[in-house]
Parts: sequence; structure tokens; C-alpha cells
Amino acid sequence: MKLREVAGLSGLMDKAPFNWLDCRAGYESAHCRFLSGRDAARHLGDMTAADDDRVGIFLPDVYASEFFYQEERGNYISTMAYMRMINDLQSVEIESYDLLFACFVVLHEYGHWLHFRRCRKSGLDYVLWLDKHLAPVERQRMVLDMIPDAEPLKEELVVEHINAYNAMPQEFSANKYALKRVGRLYRLVLAHCGREASAG
Repeated sequence: MKLREVAGLSGLMDKAPFNWLDCRAGYESAHCRFLSGRDAARHLGDMTAADDDRVGIFLPDVYASEFFYQEERGNYISTMAYMRMINDLQSVEIESYDLLFACFVVLHEYGHWLHFRRCRKSGLDYVLWLDKHLAPVERQRMVLDMIPDAEPLKEELVVEHINAYNAMPQEFSANKYALKRVGRLYRLVLAHCGREASAG
């Protein structure tokens, strides 16, 4: 099942601007954009999306299995942290991790968009506010990336980083929204696929 189908089953596609990333030229992670490309270039000097004025939720137009594989490969720490949070609420067979993760991310990204709308800030003000919270956590992540995996303290530092990241207001809000609804969407997705949810 593609992420596009998961989003369709969520009932959220008419509540937020969903954009689909063509990953044939290279994979792009799920994210939200609160500022048009033109505004990002003008105010922040970010030329990466200068020609793209779309805002909203951006999801790769791939199958859930490919999405889970790419996220696990590129964002292993975050992916496993999310799966641990989800597993605390929803028992699932490992064969269905991709579908459950896809459900969570669709809801999580919508949770980000909802948080933005509820804050009643302009796109620029919201992005600047996000950067203020994100900067120290990103510095922590850069330090973590330099520490070898064999370092005995790395696991403890990773847990500390995950906790700091998830405590940021925008992440806390998005996680809360997604975790409250992921079980229901997961059951809808499984029913759509003709499968049953595992007991739990």
C-alpha cells in the first residue's frame, strides 16, 4: 500500500495541503513546509525550494515498505524511537511495521500542520520559532553523529537526545496527535488490505 492510500484512509487530505514527492531522482523524507519557497529564499536565504511555492505536508510517493526501509536506513534513531512509542500502545507483528509506521507518520505530519494552524503565526514567524527550539537539539545530534557506535555511552546519549527532541513543543504536539489516532488508522489500513490486527 502506498502512503497516498494511507493518507486517503486517514480522512485528512481535505483538511490540509498534502503534496507528493516524486522519489525517482532520489528519496526525500516526510516533512512539513510552513513557508513558501519564495519566502524562504527571501527571508532565510534558503534557496533549496526557491522555485517551489507549495506549503503543507510533503510525503514521498512510495509504498509503505519502501518508506519504512528508507527511513530506517536514513533516520534510524528517529524511526526506532517512533516504533518504540507506538509499540507501547499498539501490539503489532514485525511484518506490519511498515504499515503501522506509515500510519503514524501521516498522522504525525498532520499533527505538525495542525500545531502550526493553532499557533496563529505567520509562516515566517512559525519557522523562526521552530528554529529557536530546534537549534540546540540539532547541535546535540551533530555531536552524536561524530561519536562511534562502539562508544559505551552513546546509547545513553541517544536516549537523552530523543527525549530532548520529543519534548520540543512542535514534536510533543505532533506525537500526541498521532499516538492518539494511530491504532484506529492502522486497523482501517489492515481492513483495506484484507488483514486483521494482531491482538494487543
